[in-house]
Amino acid sequence: MKSNKNSNSHEKISASASSSRIQFAPRGDAFKHPVQHFDVAKVHTVSEALEAFNTTSFQSRMLGRCYKIWLHMLSDPDRPIIFFGLSGAMIAGGMRRLLRDLIAFHAIDVLVSTGANLSHDLYESLGGRHYMAHHHIDDPTLRSMRIDRVYDTYADDVMFTKADEFVEKFSESLEPRGYSSREFFQLMGQRINDEYGILATAAREHLPIFCPALADSSIGMALTVYRNEQLDQGRPPMIYDPMLDNLEIMSLKRRWQKSGVIFIGGGTPKNYIQQVIPMAEIAGMPVPPHSYAIQVTTDDPKFGGLSGCELPESQSWGKLDPKAEQCTVHIDATIGLPLLFTGVMEHYEEWKGRGRLNHNWRESLETPAVRKTRKVSA
Repeated sequence: MKSNKNSNSHEKISASASSSRIQFAPRGDAFKHPVQHFDVAKVHTVSEALEAFNTTSFQSRMLGRCYKIWLHMLSDPDRPIIFFGLSGAMIAGGMRRLLRDLIAFHAIDVLVSTGANLSHDLYESLGGRHYMAHHHIDDPTLRSMRIDRVYDTYADDVMFTKADEFVEKFSESLEPRGYSSREFFQLMGQRINDEYGILATAAREHLPIFCPALADSSIGMALTVYRNEQLDQGRPPMIYDPMLDNLEIMSLKRRWQKSGVIFIGGGTPKNYIQQVIPMAEIAGMPVPPHSYAIQVTTDDPKFGGLSGCELPESQSWGKLDPKAEQCTVHIDATIGLPLLFTGVMEHYEEWKGRGRLNHNWRESLETPAVRKTRKVSA
């Protein structure tokens, strides 16, 4: 009777793979923190879920980490200034009330936004609405209806025209001189009667709004029309001066040396906040890098886009402190931001005393600091 050549194969494999024979280097504290499986029976609030995420894996852990960092920013006894960078179509995406509440409850101190988000906010403040789209209507037909589409959302193009007219008339009422976007939107917000508007709420709370790419928006287009009409009629126009933006945002960072940043997406708002540190250095008035940073994005850094640049990369430019608390979560902001803000609001009693900023803009520009000699390290 022939023996089965494979009769002992299982035994041999088991023996060779015996755990007692495996050699490995010292593991240190690699197994110090075991993953804790999410237990729905122990979770009753959003903040409890976010806290539990800190011991799970992948993007849930990153979301939990971002939540804890935001709480640390808000409860820090040094009262750091929090810069909030906003990109993407977040108003059309249903985040307007949330963004307004960020301002009203002082969960952020400075808003740096794309012009599109501010244009959509103004559109709603003047009576416009955003609507859930019907995919059976094609885009050429929507154009004939004067309906604008933002992915799965509709807006009224006729109402946008009315918003443009509001910007033109408002600009005509301004003294013909240079304005930063911060001053422009502060004055505009004071003219808007809307309890739930971003521009209106920021004006009431004296929270500065910067829009470094103002020309790239419906508001920017309206300002172009206004400028042309003023010049055609031989009247000097008000002028948006972006260099005033640079001076004003730098004055904020110089006064509140400790700072944190929150980036929703990337693009111009993110880079504009980041550049405050090297800009102050170039001006010979160096300021400390940011101490906290969280980023909510779906961008991938390996394709080279600025929006997707990883936060540690900012340390090489001196923008982010080497010891900064930092985290990026790769998640749709219309999911991640509401969860994060709901979580920190559930702990509002712990940080509500931070209040709003009070900053004398005129004084900060009229009495610049003495420039120090710029030193470039080897």
